[in-house]
Amino acid sequence: MKILFLHKWLVMGGIERILVNYLSILQYEEEIYIDVLIDYDTEKNVFHHLIPKNISVKYLFDEHYYSYKENLYSERNISWIKKLNYKLLNIKEKKNKKKWLMDHILKGKYDVVINFSNHFDPYIDFNRLRCPIIRWQHLAIDKIRDKDINLLGKYSKIVTICEDMRLQLLNYVSPDKLEVLFNPMETQKVLELSKESVPNEYEYGYLIQVARLDKIKRHSDLISIFHQLVKKGRKEKLLIIGDGAELRNLKNLINELGLQENCFLLGEIENPYPYIKNAKLFLHTSEREGLPTVLLESMILNTPVVAMDCPTGPREILDDGKCGELVEMGDNETFVAKTLSLLESQSKIDFYKYNMNIHIKKFSEIEIKRKFISLINQIIGLNNEKI
Repeated sequence: MKILFLHKWLVMGGIERILVNYLSILQYEEEIYIDVLIDYDTEKNVFHHLIPKNISVKYLFDEHYYSYKENLYSERNISWIKKLNYKLLNIKEKKNKKKWLMDHILKGKYDVVINFSNHFDPYIDFNRLRCPIIRWQHLAIDKIRDKDINLLGKYSKIVTICEDMRLQLLNYVSPDKLEVLFNPMETQKVLELSKESVPNEYEYGYLIQVARLDKIKRHSDLISIFHQLVKKGRKEKLLIIGDGAELRNLKNLINELGLQENCFLLGEIENPYPYIKNAKLFLHTSEREGLPTVLLESMILNTPVVAMDCPTGPREILDDGKCGELVEMGDNETFVAKTLSLLESQSKIDFYKYNMNIHIKKFSEIEIKRKFISLINQIIGLNNEKI
């Protein structure tokens, strides 16, 4: 069978890491041939080299175009001419994107197409498709518009990455179109990569968070929580791995709270696993997730978690609190208390670690690969029956 994966880019992000995981576990499957079509080539596509060599990766727009577009965007408010040029570029891009995307799909004669996020939704001409198409849903749904419901109904299947998300979509999509597939975790690969050493030594250890610096991740809450821990006498450092639009704001907050010697923004690190493995705790304050990969990676690496109980993901991963501390969304005071309690209770840490080692097997790559292949065969079979 021939499969095409569609995605926006290969930057360092949770969805991109999951895409790479799927490609990695499927690369040696006999009679499965995989192509990947990415929208933008950019120097930020740090995950490109992690894609197996036997899988073809192509881009709709090259690095030169993306750089030009980024520069035009940054200068759009300088003059009305630059703003107009940026708008005209977007109009032309959208027109070309739809044509080039559909030309690629039809020319490739694929058995199934997988739209791995919502990025390509506006550009898919469902009337011209000759094969089934699957859409991955990675994030919880805050609100859904009528046009979104209509769009989702055009897909052959919608794959959600946790049960809570499937239940959300049941109100809008026929049950027979919905499937749940957890994110596959390459356990041995994560363990192997975690063997590298952490460059710096921290006398009293450290707490960690790994996520892009985006408002929905609520790093400002995390830093405020950490500030309270410091005021209560904890000597651990806080390491934050990731990059993004909130970088300057977070630097300013760290300075305002006088945490320059305690809280460190390390930027993007391709291999964060040694840092996670050697942390005392993983702290997660995000307000919106799908199935946060970093929590699964923390479980693999035996690092206990304290997490805000946002709508989907953390509760399912932490098995209703059997594998880590869950805190009501936005309750920073309780987050501080539970973090302190866990840091001071080795018996509770041991309890969570024991449960984590059992529960993580549910997310193993072997099980997810089996379910993925079964789903693809089922969809292709149904399509052949229609033909």
